[in-house]
Amino acid sequence: MLQPQNYPRFIGKALLLEPDPFVEMVDDDNPWIEGLFLCACIGVLVAVAQLVGSLLLTASLPPSEALLTLRQGTFNGETLLEIERTLRSVWPLLLAYSGYDSVLFRLLTLATTPLGLIGQWLLFGLSSHLLARAAGGQGSLGQTLGAVALSNAPRLLYLLTFIPFVSVASVLIHVWGVLIAYRGLEVAHELPSGRAALVSVGSWLLLLLVSSIAAIAFGAMFIFAGGSL
Repeated sequence: MLQPQNYPRFIGKALLLEPDPFVEMVDDDNPWIEGLFLCACIGVLVAVAQLVGSLLLTASLPPSEALLTLRQGTFNGETLLEIERTLRSVWPLLLAYSGYDSVLFRLLTLATTPLGLIGQWLLFGLSSHLLARAAGGQGSLGQTLGAVALSNAPRLLYLLTFIPFVSVASVLIHVWGVLIAYRGLEVAHELPSGRAALVSVGSWLLLLLVSSIAAIAFGAMFIFAGGSL
């Protein structure tokens, strides 16, 4: 079993796409448990960093209602009214998503962020396993879950968001994660590099599709539920 104190070294090598951490994960007695614990740790750390960052950011900004106030004279009356109407229609959704005026909502992210990360890991791991086996891979589901858990390592860059106004490019996180997943699948299933690359990209596209559909459905439900200022 991997020891938590070895996680920094373990994650550092995975970020550099070195094969050692993937071999250790695949050879572990319970690789999926190691993967679950790793994802939970990353999720909690990121959630805490984002909570601190959002609180500091809100403390430096005016109240949410003030952000909706547009300067008179900037637009003509009809344009101003249309812009304000559009903003007010989406404002509740933006506030709910960001938790701008709700400390309770932000505290909930301490649970929802790691749970969401674990859910994404499970979906990504399952789809990766099915595609890898279809491509001729030999690894077990537990080994796949353990290996692809390391693809969440780049999310540790989100720890920088505890600093107000600092953001991390999601594209960088996703591309880096796909590269790590590629290396993990290559090791776990002993796949040729080309097949491992196709499996990792295909699984990521599937995860992106499911996440997009879920986000759209959530937004539609919120609006139809009558969220308004």
